[in-house]
Amino acid sequence: MIEAISESIAKVVGEQKGPTVVLLGGIHGNERTGVEVVKKLAYQFEHGEKKLASGVLYLILGNPKAIERNTRGSEDHADLNRCFKYDVLERVPETYEQTRAHEIAKILATADISIDLHATNKPSVPFLCCAVDEAHEKIYQWFDCDRVLADPRYILGGESVTTDEFIDLQGGVGICYETGQSTDLTRVDEVLGDVMNVFIDQGMIDGFVPTRNTIGRSIYELMSVINLTDAGFRYEGTLGGGSFEEFTIGQTIGYVGDEPVVAEFDGVIVFPKIPELQTLGKPVVYLAKKIK
Repeated sequence: MIEAISESIAKVVGEQKGPTVVLLGGIHGNERTGVEVVKKLAYQFEHGEKKLASGVLYLILGNPKAIERNTRGSEDHADLNRCFKYDVLERVPETYEQTRAHEIAKILATADISIDLHATNKPSVPFLCCAVDEAHEKIYQWFDCDRVLADPRYILGGESVTTDEFIDLQGGVGICYETGQSTDLTRVDEVLGDVMNVFIDQGMIDGFVPTRNTIGRSIYELMSVINLTDAGFRYEGTLGGGSFEEFTIGQTIGYVGDEPVVAEFDGVIVFPKIPELQTLGKPVVYLAKKIK
């Protein structure tokens, strides 16, 4: 049975004891694959097409106002997935995103596993963002992609700021899955199938999944960030079109004003910001290195 417990948050309780899992979509409102996956799964439970054998499952549409606007945040430059940090969660919320983070964090703190479905604003192959260890691999092995991006030094936000980082600090396992470009809805059923395989593997839903072969999955680590300054930033040549574009040591990646940014290692760019999401003093692109 599925129960609505708050705005765009539903809870399904299994017949037996088991893990508590949180499935999130729409933390960024314009990233629609996750929104559709959560909606489809909620419909299936509501209409008896799916049944939870064990555990507790939360289905969360993260940012309802942003989903309604079909924008990243509820207002320009708002970002819910930078609000899961202690200095925000320990004070009275001042914005819609902070209020929503408070509500979602209370649920994440009780969970064993969270799966947060995202998408990129520029073209990208699907990839995972999470810690790399046995506990996380047991979950992310079911997602059909060949790349994992780790951020052990919190390059992304300077500290723990995202849903997956927050639940990791609570002793759970947090997974962020970048499903592809935000405008691409062709993978909704595929991503839903991957999520279902996790539930089956955890014993929450009856079924069978084959052993997933993870040999050949590449591991990347965030190494540095380029922030936007008053001098502006522009890419060299054709770089900046999407995530996982490669560069080599000594190559000019772009220019801050007239000053070249020269690569200090062989790597790839990730999360290049589209112009409307660029903010002075904030990251305009991240640089990552393949470590495995």
